[in-house]
Amino acid sequence: MTKILSLPVANYAVITPYLLPQGIAKKVNVGDGFILDSAIKLIGARPRVLISSRAPLGETEITQINACRCVIAAGANTLKDDFELTPNFDLGTLKKLKVPVILMGVGHYGVAEVTRGLTPQSVALFKEMLERFPFMSVRCDASSRYVTQAMPERAKQVLMTSCPVAHAVDGIDFGFSRKQQYNQLVVTLTDRAMLEKQISLLPIARQLFPAKRRILALHQDYENKALWKLADEQGFEVFRGKEYEPFLDLYAQTDIHFGNRVHGHLKSLSYGVTSFCTPYELRQVYFAESLDFPIISQLPSKELAEYDFGRFVKRRTAARQTMDRFVGELRKTIAG
Repeated sequence: MTKILSLPVANYAVITPYLLPQGIAKKVNVGDGFILDSAIKLIGARPRVLISSRAPLGETEITQINACRCVIAAGANTLKDDFELTPNFDLGTLKKLKVPVILMGVGHYGVAEVTRGLTPQSVALFKEMLERFPFMSVRCDASSRYVTQAMPERAKQVLMTSCPVAHAVDGIDFGFSRKQQYNQLVVTLTDRAMLEKQISLLPIARQLFPAKRRILALHQDYENKALWKLADEQGFEVFRGKEYEPFLDLYAQTDIHFGNRVHGHLKSLSYGVTSFCTPYELRQVYFAESLDFPIISQLPSKELAEYDFGRFVKRRTAARQTMDRFVGELRKTIAG
C-alpha cells in the first residue's frame, strides 16, 4: 500500500476537517482522514501546510497559505446554503487569500433543511474561486445539481469527480470476490446518533456474512462502552482510534464490509473488497445514485448475491477520467 510519507512535499496547503483544534467538542472522523490521504495520493505529493477547517482562519494561517501556490479544501460534506470553508469564512476572508482556493471532492451536506438553495453570498464565493482556478470538484451528482442550479452559467466548471476515497490509489484490487465464509467482516455504524436504529446491523451482518473474524469499526469514537459490550456479546471486536492509517490497514485486510459509514464503504470498494452500504441519511443515497451501487434497506435482498460490482467500476472509471482532468490542472497550479 502506498504511504503518503513516501511522497515528496510540494508547495501547496490543504484545509481539512480531519485536523481538530484544541478545545473543540467534535470527535476525530477517520473518514475525513481517508479523504485527505486519497487526495494527496491522487496529487502525488504531500502539502507543505495542513490547516483545520474546524477553526477560523487567523493571520498566521492566511500567511501560511499565501506562501503556497494554492490551498485545497479536501472533501467532506460542506455544500450547504450558507457555505463556509472554515468558520466565519466570507468574501472578506477570501480576499485576504492571494492564491487559488480550490475545492476537491466537496459534497452535499445531506440535510434538506439547510440545502434549499445557495445564498447569494455563497454563490459569490464560488464564482470568485472559479475566477482563480478553472474548476471545482464535487463528489456526487446531487452535489453537482445543487451547485449548478444556483449558477448554471458555471456548469462546465463544476466537475463530478466522485470522492477521492472511491478511487484506487493504493495498488490493491481484491476483485470483489464473494465467499461462503469470509476471513474478516467489518461492520460500520454511525454511533453519534440514532444508534438504536442501527444496532441490529451487528446480528444481521453476522448471519449474512459468516466470517472467521468480526470487527465493529468506529470511525468516530464516542467512547460508548455499552456499545462495546453489546458488540462483544455479538462476537465482534471493537476497532477504534484517532489516527486514520490503522483503519486503512484494517480495510486492506478485510474481505467483506457492511454498514453505513460511506467512507468505509468507498475505501472498501477502492480495494475491490465486497461491500454493501446501508441507509443512514441522504449522503448514502447520493453516493449510490452517482456510483450505481445498491443501498441495502430491507432483507432479504437479492443484491447481496446478484449485484454486479462492474457497474460501480464503470461509473468510477468515468469519474476517474474527470478527476484526472481536475488533478492535471491542479498539478500545473502547484508547479507554478
